[in-house]
Amino acid sequence: MAATRALALNGSPKGPNGNTEILLKEFLAGVEEAGGEATTVYVKDLRINFCRGCFSCWNVTPGECVHKDDFPAVLEQIKQADVLVLATPLYHGGMTAMLKAAVERTLPLSKPYMVVVDGRTHHPPGEGAGNQKYVLISNCGFPERLNFRALEAHIHEMTGDGRQLAGKVLCAAGPWLGGAPRHVVQWYLDATRQAGREVIETGHISDETSAILDRPLATPEMYLKVINQLWNVPGDTPPALDQAMGRK
Repeated sequence: MAATRALALNGSPKGPNGNTEILLKEFLAGVEEAGGEATTVYVKDLRINFCRGCFSCWNVTPGECVHKDDFPAVLEQIKQADVLVLATPLYHGGMTAMLKAAVERTLPLSKPYMVVVDGRTHHPPGEGAGNQKYVLISNCGFPERLNFRALEAHIHEMTGDGRQLAGKVLCAAGPWLGGAPRHVVQWYLDATRQAGREVIETGHISDETSAILDRPLATPEMYLKVINQLWNVPGDTPPALDQAMGRK
């Protein structure tokens, strides 16, 4: 039996150097520990033109976009994936513009006609789409999880045509991931890795693991004190964060 294939689209402009990558690496490590295969595509490194709404991928060259850029190759990877991970920092309440551009270019994976699913009208998935399980991974610079409400609504809209949302890793107080001592955030990273294992082993993130991932990394009071101090402390952020937390 072929291994379950997970394809991750990292939509952070920082690519492998951001807090989104910290979460993504842990999740994909769990995927591999459970016997899955993991591939990461850094969207920032790709030349992706905007969808122009011409619908040529439906009525002129079905399944093929008019743009001859880097995305058709990614689209083929998406078709072969069993799990599609959308990873993004939270920008202005949603995913980054570069990841949104990539998501919009998946239009060739949908059919032009419409169907009703659970009382909602949708374009049904086309060939090579619809079988993937979706996972959303994000972090934000605010300490409350409620800041992800718009992004959560977006992913539910995207998967409302019958595609399966396998789970979400939504980490508030994201700067803690790269700035705090490792042992302070290890429990969250462990739960993220467990989420990756569960998606491969059971097809979804368990309620127990989701409950852990919904816990805050820091209280709003502590977080605001540290972050606001950082903006007044010159020099490198991680040492300043360490100092502000009382761990020199």
